[in-house]
Amino acid sequence: MAWRVPGLTELSQTYALDVLAVILGQGKVSRLFRDLREDRALVSQIGASNMTQGIQGVFYISAQLPTENIPKVEAAIAEHIRKIQEESVTEEELKRIRTQVANRFIFSNERPSDRANLYGYYYSQLQDLQPALNYPTHIQSLTVADIQAAAKQYLDPEAYGVIVMKPA
Repeated sequence: MAWRVPGLTELSQTYALDVLAVILGQGKVSRLFRDLREDRALVSQIGASNMTQGIQGVFYISAQLPTENIPKVEAAIAEHIRKIQEESVTEEELKRIRTQVANRFIFSNERPSDRANLYGYYYSQLQDLQPALNYPTHIQSLTVADIQAAAKQYLDPEAYGVIVMKPA
């Protein structure tokens, strides 16, 4: 499942989507992993990501599952998105995720070569390094309302693209 989302030209709109990806589908405590893999055993793998490019980005949720489970999984993902749109997330969940996202960014850029790639990416796309330097601060400043607003604005549970790859 995939949604068109803002790109680097609207960078301030992407931070909440980065956090939403972690809440929904990154790690063993993410909502989709716990529900669809651990509790209901409908998928063998599931993940979410917010891929930010220059003008346009893509928020996507991917899963590996038996083909007969596709309708159930698609409906369950849509329901998880609706729940965030209606109730948002808890302050405790957001606090944990903000720290996780900010730390992951910091630790993934420890080596000089990692920082060179990061700075090169931001400079080539925006001609500005400040977004790379301030990413953790932006993530830490997000509120429950920011997460809910991003889910409502960009993740329509009734309008998304789907790509299904089935075995021959």
